[in-house]
Amino acid sequence: MKPSWRVSDWARRGGARALASGFAAGVLLATPAAAQAPDSTAAAQRPDSTAAPESPAEGLPIRRVVIVPRTIYEPVPPGRLAPAYRLANRLHVRTRRGTIADQLLFAPGGRWSEAVGQETERNLRALDFLASSRVLAERDGDSARVTVETRDLWTTSPEFNLESVGSKSYGSVTLIERNLMGLGKSVAFSYREDPHGRGRSVSADDPGVRGSRLRVHYAASNGSGGAMDQAILGVPFYAESTPRSYGFSWSRSTSVVQLFQRAQVAADFDQREEQTEAFWGLGSDRRGLVRRLTGSWFADDLRRSPSRLEPGAPPKFAGAEQSLRLRRLAVEGRLWRPSYIERTHVNRMGLVEDFDLGKSIALKLGVAPRFLGSTASEGYARVRLDAGADTRFGFGWTRASLSTRVRRDPLETLGQIEARWVHQQAARHAQVLAAYGASGSRAPRDFQIVVGGLSGLRAYPVQAIAGRGVWRLNAEDRWTFLQNFGEILTAGAVAFADAARGWGPGSEGAGWFLAAGAGLRLALPQWSVNQVVRIDLAWPIQPTRDGRREPVLSFGSSQAF
Repeated sequence: MKPSWRVSDWARRGGARALASGFAAGVLLATPAAAQAPDSTAAAQRPDSTAAPESPAEGLPIRRVVIVPRTIYEPVPPGRLAPAYRLANRLHVRTRRGTIADQLLFAPGGRWSEAVGQETERNLRALDFLASSRVLAERDGDSARVTVETRDLWTTSPEFNLESVGSKSYGSVTLIERNLMGLGKSVAFSYREDPHGRGRSVSADDPGVRGSRLRVHYAASNGSGGAMDQAILGVPFYAESTPRSYGFSWSRSTSVVQLFQRAQVAADFDQREEQTEAFWGLGSDRRGLVRRLTGSWFADDLRRSPSRLEPGAPPKFAGAEQSLRLRRLAVEGRLWRPSYIERTHVNRMGLVEDFDLGKSIALKLGVAPRFLGSTASEGYARVRLDAGADTRFGFGWTRASLSTRVRRDPLETLGQIEARWVHQQAARHAQVLAAYGASGSRAPRDFQIVVGGLSGLRAYPVQAIAGRGVWRLNAEDRWTFLQNFGEILTAGAVAFADAARGWGPGSEGAGWFLAAGAGLRLALPQWSVNQVVRIDLAWPIQPTRDGRREPVLSFGSSQAF
């Protein structure tokens, strides 16, 4: 889990734009993605390797594709709980064959490729409503017969992330249906309470409108901290060889931006923003090197009120009324050589997870001339670098990005780096080391990175660290001691250490924050509750909280980082 932040051109003001870019990149961006399949089937049958084994059907024309969608418990496990399993099957709406067919990267009449079959398995595992997926091609005379077998999850579920310190509790609760009527569409309702206030939100996603590759997303929220509406539609790069991508996004928000110092609100101001972006991309895959070129038009209208300062607030929190208009034309090129590995018992418990350790570089250049309506003529540049490695000592990856707006001099230069290393001594044991850093130079007023109890620093308040730069380090020893008990429960335990430090306005006088603790991990193998329930007990080491080292209990429906 990353720190929360408000970033002018990168995270917050670029929120809809970042979502649209991720939407355009589809499910194949070079970020590690956890996917779903039972440890006793798919994981046991495949080695931890990305190389597609030679298939007797390789290169043959596909005569027939057979889709076998299985319900949650099929076959029903014997024993005393069999009636409960049958009841769950009756209450559940099985995923439709057409829903699965819409996600396949092959069809009758085409030629079979084992590499495309493996990519299809990854795409299916990335869906939140399938517990397992297997794609098997067999030779049938001079043709290939492909069988796609899936098994459903229970997809109506809660998700939560809560943290309590003293008399204050923060977090969010979401009720989500990920596979509405077996069509793969999702709807979600959320309630959140954080230092910015209380709010409610609703969202809906359709990954394939009327059986096409067109995807639609809509979200709206309202609360004491402001309101937001967002819509995204388009066709992403849904496969490595996707030739075209296009889309449109729009968002509008009003908010009260709060800036923190020593875990307290030191300043706030009102903000209103509207963003629009349209993009069109071309892609190709030649000998394992994916090439993509995307052009975009981005419009941003932003207004901020004067800052309201509390006594002792940093001078950089001050600011007069401000308005900004951007009308930007940009082009982004990306070279990506994917290299996937499959592992279990890393972030999910007993489930196959896909990690891309390939190399990727992306460069985006843009211009926002005044004659198109921008406040002033300016340029824009962003570079992203991804790389990973798989060794006998473990595997890991690094993701880094740097962006800047340029007028006469650079402004809003924002950098981010994330690294992770995983070492597995045994099948159900993983040691995970993680580092995260972000910083802004000549950043706008609203840029502040917040780290605390909900973002990987588990023994401290939600907004314990706030600044224009941050480092966060985490180490966790994870092991599973109970695997798929009664087809209902998987359990594990962790020991962890967290450390973080901020700098810049809002972090004056604070050094490193250190914490340690232990926790319990629970997974319901047949439920899509983000696949893991986290319960952690953490103790502050340095600094203490008011001279005390009382433990802090936090829990959520995902890993802490």
